[in-house]
Amino acid sequence: MRSDPRATGDNDGDLAGFPEVAVVLGGGLSASGEASPSTVARARTAAHLAQKRPSLAVIASGSHGDGPAPAKSEAAIMADLIAATGVPRERLFLEERSRDTIGNAVEVVARYLRGVEARPIYLVTSPFHLERALVTFRHVLGFEWQVQAVAAEDTDDDRKRANLETTFLQETFAFFEGIRPGDMAAIDKKYRARLVR
Repeated sequence: MRSDPRATGDNDGDLAGFPEVAVVLGGGLSASGEASPSTVARARTAAHLAQKRPSLAVIASGSHGDGPAPAKSEAAIMADLIAATGVPRERLFLEERSRDTIGNAVEVVARYLRGVEARPIYLVTSPFHLERALVTFRHVLGFEWQVQAVAAEDTDDDRKRANLETTFLQETFAFFEGIRPGDMAAIDKKYRARLVR
């Protein structure tokens, strides 16, 4: 599922000219392909951050969860929501392959950040998800990157999902066990092996 670049603002391109980067993580889609309240809240927060920081590039990250692929990815829907607030599409980039937090980090780094000089990066996600997102991106990027979290508004679906977060955090630590932070080759190999299971 790849969106039309003209419709989404997916530059598929170079972030070198942007001194700061935000990555907004998808929060789910409904069975009908609509953005969940969590996804909408995260996109709104990313839009607000982009309006306050005009030199910020925004990478919207996420395909969809379990089940059949919807017409539009989480990333494309979030990019549309962000652009609707007036953020220029030239500042919006899409990552539409990932289906979980580890995938968000691996796919964003592989597509946009590998080989790019380290710079401040802001992770936009729900409050319950902040710790896992930080652990994941810091491990994938390594110590050179200044990774900060920006909390979106807490929603009802976030509060329901928060009960499972301890389990997901433990699974994240287990995934990275024995892998040095920033060792993208080892991380990518383990991630790709997990995808074929």
